Amino acid sequence: MKSHLVFVYGTLRKGEKYAYYLNKAECLGENCTIEGTLYDTGGGYPALLCENSKIPVKGELYKITADQLKELDKLEEYEEDGTHNLYERITVKVTTEDGEKDAIVYVMTSKRDHFKRIKSNDWINLQK
Repeated sequence: MKSHLVFVYGTLRKGEKYAYYLNKAECLGENCTIEGTLYDTGGGYPALLCENSKIPVKGELYKITADQLKELDKLEEYEEDGTHNLYERITVKVTTEDGEKDAIVYVMTSKRDHFKRIKSNDWINLQK
């Protein structure tokens, strides 16, 4: 069965409310980063925008199955070629302790007015 790499930066990270979605996935790194800007949506979850940022977005890298990817798509309200997606699914370069890897990440395509910038670019750090 085909596997995928996915970078998670918010509620799917260890200790967060949706981490159980990745209980059976292989964690390849807990100290990974990508380029972008993280925002607090005010709804209990973050939004990542692919903007140039001097502060890397912190997250975790997982190896998942095609079935697990379908479950993440549902959670993230993503539908391939969908016109009303909450998030879009793209492939980005993830910096890991073992070098760069290409991985899937869920991003928002535009910032909403009520979003608040997370200066640390780290959802878990914001929550403490």
